[in-house]
Amino acid sequence: MRFLKTAAVALTVAVCLLCTSCGTPEPKHDTLVYQAREDYAALDSAKVVITNEDTGDIEQEFTFKYDEKDVLTYSYYGKNGGKEYAQYNNGIESYTYDNGEYSHLVKGDKGFSKYTRKAKHPQADEGMLMFAPKAVESVSDIIGDDGSVTVTYVYDVSKLGKDAEEIGTKGFSTTYFFDKDGELEYFTENTVTKNAQYNYRVDITERNSVDKIENNVEQYKDK
Repeated sequence: MRFLKTAAVALTVAVCLLCTSCGTPEPKHDTLVYQAREDYAALDSAKVVITNEDTGDIEQEFTFKYDEKDVLTYSYYGKNGGKEYAQYNNGIESYTYDNGEYSHLVKGDKGFSKYTRKAKHPQADEGMLMFAPKAVESVSDIIGDDGSVTVTYVYDVSKLGKDAEEIGTKGFSTTYFFDKDGELEYFTENTVTKNAQYNYRVDITERNSVDKIENNVEQYKDK
């Protein structure tokens, strides 16, 4: 499974790989972000919704749930520029639709992946909440009257690696929104490239309350 490579998503992957590089001071409110990352990775189930803030369209959804043996079942759907990608995996079978091509794999087949709590899926782990403190160029925050915290991290693009260069990144920032109890409400990612700007909102919903995950790929079998 992979997320569609919009500029924002590709950059997120690049930055996640560089969390230990460079040498800038630790940005404030980092403890809130670290806790949010830890809490997310510990969830039994959840649904991640990625919305294009400019159009209001939901462009990506990732839903996951661990069973009693800690085996992961997940479904993913993404669309961008007229392309569609969907995948369902229950640890035994994997179904994939990739912009017109349907495929089915079973455990033991080449290319099949099984995920568990110990062998986590990348999007069910801490890296889903992008944070690279040593690449942060500046940080700003707003403290609400009720104690809520909104914190924005602006990154030094020169420290984001070759993937950032390949998509022509000129600017990248993330903003985290925490309630008065320090719980993450949602976060945004904003990417500026040579030719465009991408603004995405990421909501983590249905935390520990996903009942069942349906196979979202079978509908494409005869498409």
